Amino acid sequence: MLTHQFEQPKGRVGKLIGRFMAYENNELNKWTQSFLNIENGDTVLEVGFGPGEGLTTLAENYPASDLIGIDPSEAMVDMVVKKLHEKRGDQQFLLIHGKAETISSVRHTIDKVYAVNNVTFWDNPVQRLSEIRQRMVKGGKIALTLCPHEEGATDDTTEVLGGQLTSLLQDSGFQRIEVFIKPTKPNNTVCAVAMN
Repeated sequence: MLTHQFEQPKGRVGKLIGRFMAYENNELNKWTQSFLNIENGDTVLEVGFGPGEGLTTLAENYPASDLIGIDPSEAMVDMVVKKLHEKRGDQQFLLIHGKAETISSVRHTIDKVYAVNNVTFWDNPVQRLSEIRQRMVKGGKIALTLCPHEEGATDDTTEVLGGQLTSLLQDSGFQRIEVFIKPTKPNNTVCAVAMN
């Protein structure tokens, strides 16, 4: 049950899980965003925004940027709508309640994309990444971050995940792929960055 709550938080327990994820992922969100060279006015997509710390940071630092988020948890969408209204008032942002495949409903052209600790939950990630790439500007950047938490995971697991993320990005048509490792606990974190 707890594993499912991390994948798709629901109800009160889901909101508590969301607060825990916010604490854990806050530093990883900032680290991941740092690879994207985000500029004020960019359209930025976060897939699996969880409690919305990443989007909230973007709303504060890039007030002229259009923000798009997709998340499968209705509890997280409700929480983040309130946060972004507090930060942005009536300024436009788009939050979609759904899994990664709902990217097909996004009609905006996207400059930057990132996902932290959720690409492993996507159905057919190569197809999802291809759909994302089709909506991106030429020269747009994507960053995918993972920190393995499963039982038995080690820093070697992180290295393997870096190779898997590279393959996913290559197979979906991205180029200039770079892999970065950040020392974290319980295991190192990997971020694969690529360009359309």
